[in-house]
Amino acid sequence: MPQKIYLDFNSTHPPNREALATARAFYLENYANSSGLSLASQNVNKRIEEAREEIASLFGITSAQVIFTSCATESNNLLIREFRSKKAAENFRVLSSPFEHPSVSECLKNLRGTQIDYLAAQSNGALAPFSAAQAYDLITMMAVQNESGVVLPVDLLRAETCPVLVDFSQALPKLARDAEGILSLPSVATLTQRGIYLTATGHKVGAGFGAGLILTPPGRGRLAQSVLLAGGNQEFALRAGSHNTEAIIALAEALKFKLSANSHSQWRKVTGEFSDALSPMLNKLPGACIVGENTMRAPGTLLLMLPGVAIDFLIMALDREGITVSTGTSCKSRSRSPSAALMAMGYNEQQALSVIRLSFDQNLTAQEIAYTVKVLGDSVDRLR
Repeated sequence: MPQKIYLDFNSTHPPNREALATARAFYLENYANSSGLSLASQNVNKRIEEAREEIASLFGITSAQVIFTSCATESNNLLIREFRSKKAAENFRVLSSPFEHPSVSECLKNLRGTQIDYLAAQSNGALAPFSAAQAYDLITMMAVQNESGVVLPVDLLRAETCPVLVDFSQALPKLARDAEGILSLPSVATLTQRGIYLTATGHKVGAGFGAGLILTPPGRGRLAQSVLLAGGNQEFALRAGSHNTEAIIALAEALKFKLSANSHSQWRKVTGEFSDALSPMLNKLPGACIVGENTMRAPGTLLLMLPGVAIDFLIMALDREGITVSTGTSCKSRSRSPSAALMAMGYNEQQALSVIRLSFDQNLTAQEIAYTVKVLGDSVDRLR
């Protein structure tokens, strides 16, 4: 029987069973609607507020800065539409990275009167030097590119003249006490203090699906001018809908565990060992490379470009041997349309369709690396 090796953490983190069990145990005994007036409802609401406090404490921010949603897609759509509603003029000017998640890029494209200026990307996944000196109504930039793992320069952003939205979903699970820059724990408070809004989702840290986050600047003004979901007054009147108590508790529990367990030194060591082990195979294949290899990348992501290899069959070959990988961003993987991010880096359509992504945590073993490299090398040889 083949080994089971999961290398698709960037799509979704394996479940934290303890966090989910804790959340489920509370919910089974405390299932009242948190918005009610009964004692049972107040007990549930109290536990939700405790989860909010726990998350805020992790980042050194206030509980009023933590807003719960259903997922990062809702968080991104909610904020973008809210910012658009505050702009009375027909024209809505946006400065955006070319790498944004579809929940940002597609939402922007569907807004009336939106003019989007895209920052230029380099072939290594980094952004070309830029200036946001022009008058914009919104700036959007993800913190960590979900396909290549390249860290984008969100630390250069300031919300001085317009709102700034940072999709933090890929950065959140990679935060660590021994990390530097935006992957350090204090970065969250620093970014929000600059007026930046951060969005994230629970399933990237092992909490399962159903809860997302917005981390807002301190002392933000009232947001709910044009809510995405109208109804009740949950979440500071920003989004309506009964709280998903179980998912919120799981998010807080999984996040506490993840941030205490993460070790960037160990994670980078594993990433380097995996990269080194792949080198002989990549060197044999003309044009093969690790995208963004010589750029600042978050640990745990290797985007392999493998020209001349039938990627769909490669995914199936790896699956048969118990190895789970993806073709890049999970939202696009089934469509098999070329990655917009890779096209923005200057790769052609054929190259952009010739990638697989290996994403993993710091606990990947030497044996798992060796097995993956052998199966991958043998499969690539057969498919060429």
